Amino acid sequence: MSVEGFNYDNVLIRLLNRVGDAMILSIIFVVTCLPIFTIGAALTALYYTAMKSLSIEDGYVAKFYFKSFKENFKQSTIIWLICAVVLFVLGFDVYFWHTQWKQGGIGNIGQVMTIVSIIMLSVALMVFLYVFPIQAKFDNTVKVQFRNAFLLSIRYFPTTLLLMAISAIIVWAFYYQFALCVIGFAMFGFGLVGYVYGFFMMKCFKPFLKPARFIEDEGDFHLVVDDETETENSQESDEDEEAEDSEEAEETEEAEDSEEAEETEEAEETEEDDNGSDKTEED
Repeated sequence: MSVEGFNYDNVLIRLLNRVGDAMILSIIFVVTCLPIFTIGAALTALYYTAMKSLSIEDGYVAKFYFKSFKENFKQSTIIWLICAVVLFVLGFDVYFWHTQWKQGGIGNIGQVMTIVSIIMLSVALMVFLYVFPIQAKFDNTVKVQFRNAFLLSIRYFPTTLLLMAISAIIVWAFYYQFALCVIGFAMFGFGLVGYVYGFFMMKCFKPFLKPARFIEDEGDFHLVVDDETETENSQESDEDEEAEDSEEAEETEEAEDSEEAEETEEAEETEEDDNGSDKTEED
């Protein structure tokens, strides 16, 4: 059924496919998170698969997920362990200073330190929102990944606030309806959240991927290159090589011409000397 070129059947099929992909992605994500220390690799694979699926719109979510999980396991695990330690320390700081503030035993210091700890925890959460999607899309050291995550969270601050708000709603839902949320998110919720977050991350990453696109892998696992751009780049490199070859050829010709000119001058000078000696003998 269609109205003025709008195909409702096509839209419905795409929607159902997306829901099915979200369910598969959620189940795989939950299973791969069970060892706890693999949560980092699972988050990276979740974001990679979501961004990849949103770009090419196919159903190979399991293939994309396990490919990313394997390729990014080591570095994603390191990033996750760092995040876990930082969150634990900052969370404990908030709890400790808030308790001191409520007890009123140290004056205004408890209130000030509670505010400072909350700000630091918020900044850390902002960075953690971006670091795993960045890990899914770019190859860098752990230090660079965290730095870029911080810079992107500031540059796209409205998007950061929106994702923080969504995350807060999810935490609130788990707090009040834990059992229901566990079932819902295990079935399709994590995949749905991955698609939502992945959509916004694609918008944030797009300026930094030009002329790259989110369609085909070329060579490296994380970098995606447009075929036309690759052709243009190869043509430009070929032109540069031809220009360099032509310059070298011109330099070689100039060197040969100069050598021939020098030899000609030497020959002329030799003839003049011979002529001069002949004239001397005749005299």
